[in-house]
Amino acid sequence: MHNPPVPALTVILLLVYLVTVAAIGLLWSRRAGRDEASFFVADRSLSPFWGFLGLASLTTGGSTTIALAAYVSTHGVSGLWLDLAGAVGLLVLGLFLARRVRREAAVTLPEIVGRYYGSGTRRAAAALILVAEIVWFALLIEATQVVLSSALGLPPIPAIVGSTAVFVLYTTLGGQFAVVRTDRLQYGLMLLGIPGIALAFALARSRGAAPLPAEALRFPTSSTLSTGDVAALLVLVGLPHLVGSDVYAKLLSCRDEAAARAAALGAAVSKVVFGLAVAAIALAARTALPGVPAIQTLPRAVMAFVPEPLSSLVLVCLVATMHSSADAVLLSASAVTVRDLWRPARRLSPVVAARLLTPLYAGLGLLLALALDRNVLETLKLGYSIFAAGLILPVLAALLLPGEALPPGAAVTAMFAGGGLAALGRFFPALTGGMDPVLAGTAVNLAVLAFGGTARRLAGSPRAAT
Repeated sequence: MHNPPVPALTVILLLVYLVTVAAIGLLWSRRAGRDEASFFVADRSLSPFWGFLGLASLTTGGSTTIALAAYVSTHGVSGLWLDLAGAVGLLVLGLFLARRVRREAAVTLPEIVGRYYGSGTRRAAAALILVAEIVWFALLIEATQVVLSSALGLPPIPAIVGSTAVFVLYTTLGGQFAVVRTDRLQYGLMLLGIPGIALAFALARSRGAAPLPAEALRFPTSSTLSTGDVAALLVLVGLPHLVGSDVYAKLLSCRDEAAARAAALGAAVSKVVFGLAVAAIALAARTALPGVPAIQTLPRAVMAFVPEPLSSLVLVCLVATMHSSADAVLLSASAVTVRDLWRPARRLSPVVAARLLTPLYAGLGLLLALALDRNVLETLKLGYSIFAAGLILPVLAALLLPGEALPPGAAVTAMFAGGGLAALGRFFPALTGGMDPVLAGTAVNLAVLAFGGTARRLAGSPRAAT
């Protein structure tokens, strides 16, 4: 079976978009190259508006589009938890932690960790973050491939290599300055394409379709998504939005604490808006387009519901949505390597090292996406599991508990034990005894931290001293 020919307008719009974002990278390359603060956190200059754009664009990406549409297509309305969990994490971040994070005036999340647990824990956190970021990048590559190949009929490998090369170029050249400035274009396209054009046509074109079964409308749980599954999503997706390396990079790029708080709260609202729009499109496709593979729900719905030439525009908007997350993920991976993991890189020049590492990590993510040969949802769960079960509880303990409440050894052990079990559980489910791997890994992490904290308190008590 041959794919339909690619509309010429789609190719033209895609090329215009790619040339534009590449030009933005060139435009900001000089300012971004001045020093580390310029390249990684945009001189801490982001206003509430720019901070919101950066964080909202980052947290939409493949999880609130391709993955969410597949999840809702499979589970019905209850599948919205894949998006709502992230919105809850951002809401809690904005209400309680964003000011605290910005007050640290760090450049990376491991740098914050190191201030509380020491240099060894800082390197351990950086290693976990680097692995998670590369997996997340692989997720975004897979999501982009779904759009470019299943909807547009483009050859998958040349399409994703060409698309990846462009955002690697502007990220490498312009750092956080270019990433945030391209976010303005990408977020505008996202708004226009998803809750604008695609949603309107999906609702209009699906009115004559058969009504949804009652099971598809069940919320908050359903026969295929239990209370335990919802709890797992709150940990798997919600916690990385509360504590995330690329999320914190946006907050640390804000000019002050108020801007950081506004960015997080605005991003929470934005995530709900996009989630509801994508869910409505997926539900319309569920009845109007029977037999479509779940992972292809969103791009196939666009092709079916939106007429030309608008469908070409919406599909380019979906590509921009993937880029808006992928560039930040790459920048975060380079930052933690240069700042926290590979100290000799600082003697070379932090910015030069980051510019060399960015395409390297893009290549690794691309190879991982091809080697895993997993669907987008499974890759999403793998990346989030490593991060959620490994890093988040030690970071929250550092930010919220009194100083030196936990020994560094307990923090490092918790990171690798929790994250390692969660990752292995995705490949070998029997290891976690039927429990969701992220819940099992988080439980192990918590147990190690609790043991370490108790041991420290006992060692420091008068009774123990005698």
